[in-house]
Amino acid sequence: MTPDAGYHGPPELTVSRMLTTWHPDPAPLLAFAVITAVYVTAVVDARRRGHPWPLRRSAAFAATLVSTALVTVSFIGVYADTLFWVRAVQLTALFMIVPLFAALIRPLTLAAALLPARHTARARSAFRSRPVRALAHPATGAVLFMGLPWAVFFTGWLPAMLQNRAVDIASGLLLVAVGFLYYWSRLQLDPVPSRYSPMVSLFLAFAEVLLNAVLGLCLIYAMGAGIAHDYYTALNRPWGMSLSLDEQTGGGAYWVLGHAIGVPYLAIVFRQARRHDQRTAAAIDATLDRHTAVRATEADTGEMMRPWWETDPAVAHLGLNTPRTPRS
Repeated sequence: MTPDAGYHGPPELTVSRMLTTWHPDPAPLLAFAVITAVYVTAVVDARRRGHPWPLRRSAAFAATLVSTALVTVSFIGVYADTLFWVRAVQLTALFMIVPLFAALIRPLTLAAALLPARHTARARSAFRSRPVRALAHPATGAVLFMGLPWAVFFTGWLPAMLQNRAVDIASGLLLVAVGFLYYWSRLQLDPVPSRYSPMVSLFLAFAEVLLNAVLGLCLIYAMGAGIAHDYYTALNRPWGMSLSLDEQTGGGAYWVLGHAIGVPYLAIVFRQARRHDQRTAAAIDATLDRHTAVRATEADTGEMMRPWWETDPAVAHLGLNTPRTPRS
């Protein structure tokens, strides 16, 4: 493609520019500073009130900020409106990586530790309300998490994001929120209205991986047709890969990143499933031990020799132990 005076985007993306290009946008930098100040103040206050706050949660907070910064003010933020594959990387990170780190922070646990006692009952009631239960239901997060990327890529949503800064910011926040909803309800590290077996999370995780692969293949083989094609054509970018190759690269990037973030997520869910099985086995063993002790006591007192219907309070009043009168 030859240079064109109508092109007003950034220069050709090279490895050097990937490492050195930054867009220090004051808005996100100010947001990062405010969020950091609020978090540090909250952690200090929680510890002062006697609530321990492990270092790994603060490490998750740092990872959340770093990953968000990398996809907003690094070269990814600069070239997201120029190359489809860069935009795909950005959307994948905002939808899958940033929310996972945010869920590992356990923000609801931190908020509950700082909640005044006089508001505890009201907050607990609101937390267990029908709308919150509906949000925390496995089907809600699964449908939104699996369906939202299709809506972004295969409707007019993506062109609107590329052409309107406000829509772009609002969509990014929505992606992070939906991703957090999914991980919050599935990992259940923070308080949830109703708990579900980790096996539900495993099933949904495998379904998500499968659908993510299908979406990646659709992006790879669409070859520029229908996915913000008019927008990227109008850019008239004079450098780099063709539009079709750009889209195929973006589909591959979405696929690879989605599977990569699925590995630690599945590891966490597997560990939770294992712990759940261990707790269940321990509870069963304790129940069996109690029944064994009761039966041993009954054997010592002679109760064990009596039929169960004579000792069970649910049926003892029916008089089933009364001898029958022989028929004449």
